[in-house]
Amino acid sequence: SMLHVIDGTWVPNETDKQKGLESGFGLTTMVINGGIECGRETPQATSRQDYYRKFADYLNVNITGEQLSCANMKPFGRDGAAAVDIYWDRDWSRGYICKLVNWQTAFSVLRLGDYVRCVEERFGVQLV
Repeated sequence: SMLHVIDGTWVPNETDKQKGLESGFGLTTMVINGGIECGRETPQATSRQDYYRKFADYLNVNITGEQLSCANMKPFGRDGAAAVDIYWDRDWSRGYICKLVNWQTAFSVLRLGDYVRCVEERFGVQLV
C-alpha cells in the first residue's frame, strides 16, 4: 500500500525486484499513476522528478542514490510484497461474512466500522 511505501516499511520481494520495483520517489509515482507515467519515460514523470529534486534541494534533503524514475518499473503483481490483505470483501464461500482480500474495495481494515459496513452492503442486511 502507499502507506508502506511512504513510511519505509515496504520491502520488495523477489517478484518486485524482477519487475524493477525499488524504494524511492519513482515507486510513489508507480503507486499513484503507474499506468500512465511508468514503464517508459514520460513528460509527466520527468516533470514530477524535476519538482521533487527542487523541493529536496530547497529543504536540504539528500536524495543521492534514490530511484526517482519509474521508467523501468513494471506494475505491482499479486505475488508482490505490496499485495497485503487490508481490505474487506464478501466471502462467497460463507454467508454474511466478509473476509480480508488484497485487492482494493470500499472497505478498509484501517477504518473503524468498515467490516460491519462490508457485511451490510454486500449482503443487504442491517446489523444491530
